[in-house]
Amino acid sequence: MPMDPVRFLQIEPTTRCNFTCGFCCGRYMPQADLPFADFVKTLDAFPDLRHIELQGEGESLMHPRFFDMVELARGRGLRVSLITNGSYLSPEVAGRLLYAGLEKVSVSLESADPDEFRRIRGGKLDKVLRGVGALVTGRKERGLDRPAIGFSITVLRSTRGQLDAILDLYEQLGLDGGITLQPLQRMEPYVQRYRPEMAAEQLVEHEVDDLWVGHRADRRVRRIQRAKQRTGVLSFFDEMMQGWRPAQRTCPWLEGGLYVNHQGLATACCMVKDEAHALGRMGQDSPETILLGRERLREELARGVVPIPCQGCELARFAVMTRTQLVSFALRGMWRRWTRKTPRPLRHLPVLPAAPGKAGESRLDPGP
Repeated sequence: MPMDPVRFLQIEPTTRCNFTCGFCCGRYMPQADLPFADFVKTLDAFPDLRHIELQGEGESLMHPRFFDMVELARGRGLRVSLITNGSYLSPEVAGRLLYAGLEKVSVSLESADPDEFRRIRGGKLDKVLRGVGALVTGRKERGLDRPAIGFSITVLRSTRGQLDAILDLYEQLGLDGGITLQPLQRMEPYVQRYRPEMAAEQLVEHEVDDLWVGHRADRRVRRIQRAKQRTGVLSFFDEMMQGWRPAQRTCPWLEGGLYVNHQGLATACCMVKDEAHALGRMGQDSPETILLGRERLREELARGVVPIPCQGCELARFAVMTRTQLVSFALRGMWRRWTRKTPRPLRHLPVLPAAPGKAGESRLDPGP
């Protein structure tokens, strides 16, 4: 049976993290790093790879051989992207990232307010901003067009009104990698770990719909995303999602992607955390066995059925919509957007920190 190869691979270098985000299920996992030998085996198993992303439930820059991973992948002609909490972006690390030739660095945050940021993530926003500033400044000084630098935003009920402030921060920092939104996860492996205060932060379905419609309709967001496209840089998700459309009963992960966690377990995508739904283990199960499991899920989705491991996933929800349902979704969302009186969003912006010092003045192992 011919099966689509793995062209896009997301690898979790570690589950260790110096932040304490309440929505992250990594805090409930064994705190460990992916052995470098297993990283090599994973790349070896999939000769059709184009792009990898180093990101999982931990802070990837904490892996002691992170830059060896990047060097190996780049040496094989692969594009590499990274999602980070930003706390490790010292001038020295920023310089090494620029030298490594990444496609995109995306920094996770939910709020541009320092106190709110610390409440949600347990870290210091000013430290993250200094790191992002070091990366932007270093790239400009070197005359580089990569990596693109953007924000990845998990939207909570309490932070829905803060997008404008985050966009202000994006523009003030001179970023160009665009923004991605993800409503707080409603998939069971995540939800079962939420404490009551975090469970209360979940959006219900019509609120999620309003989020997507508002995001697509926002003029400022559209301007930022158009500017991002003009850079010509494609992140991991940009490239994997190319050509995907809702209501087609397809998923880009099942068509050409795969996720491998720090234990070498392969799953259909980065959202599937239950070991019972793993497709196999790298080094023990053959790539053919793993891809056969992915193919079964793809065929199930093609019949209009959301596979059990994918239930609660927004991509799957839109994949199995009919065209009529999709049009209804858009019309309802636009109607609510036009008729609802929306409260003024939070406009508070933190004072940007002073320019970073020399590389020798910062340490590689910052606290949160």
